[in-house]
Amino acid sequence: MHTKTTRFGEGLRVASNWPKVSLFPNRMAVPALLILPIVILTMTGCGSNYSNPDTGSKEHPLLAIRVTPSSLPAMALAATAQLSAGAGYGGYPGGISYQDVTGSATWATSDRAVATVNNGLVTSTGNGSAKISAVFGGKSGSMTVFVGIPQYVTITPAGPFSLSATRETDFFATETFADGGTLDVSGPATWTATPDGVIDIYPYLGGHANLLAPGTVTVTAILDSGMSGSVEVTVVP
Repeated sequence: MHTKTTRFGEGLRVASNWPKVSLFPNRMAVPALLILPIVILTMTGCGSNYSNPDTGSKEHPLLAIRVTPSSLPAMALAATAQLSAGAGYGGYPGGISYQDVTGSATWATSDRAVATVNNGLVTSTGNGSAKISAVFGGKSGSMTVFVGIPQYVTITPAGPFSLSATRETDFFATETFADGGTLDVSGPATWTATPDGVIDIYPYLGGHANLLAPGTVTVTAILDSGMSGSVEVTVVP
């Protein structure tokens, strides 16, 4: 018998090609000509919402991509679910600052027979699980969706984690059942993180981990029943 739980871890240079004028019939044309580039600069420089977000700068480099669901990653057959992609930029006091790049990322699925994806909108096509990934600025992030599976295990948080912000974290394994009930199985699970050298996670310490170095690893929790859940985690400087 299972019980429900709520425990979860986590200036513009204007290239002016103005015609050279040696004579101005109207003296007012001179100040008007000087004002026009200023107006162009002002209009171009206003606002910070980009239709095509940048891929970082020296001060704020793009570190990682995070994919998140609008709800639980479980879907019925022939259903849709919207995923979001966030670009994580470094160089901020709080560690990583995220910008929504859902519409700019390149999306892919590991199994079109289970689910397809278009701009983050996932459509389930068959029973099973599929990894949905988003690529932006040379960085990628992913998450697993479950279609028609009554019982599955998910791992949180998905990161990414910044070494400058923390050196330790706790992962949580949650088993979800067909009736929507959930059970925290972090303690009974056996934990692994592969490859070595990025995250050190003790197999029987309930998901407690030390962050060692920048890189990407897969964190997995395995239950005695044989069921398992995993998440791809990125550690950045």
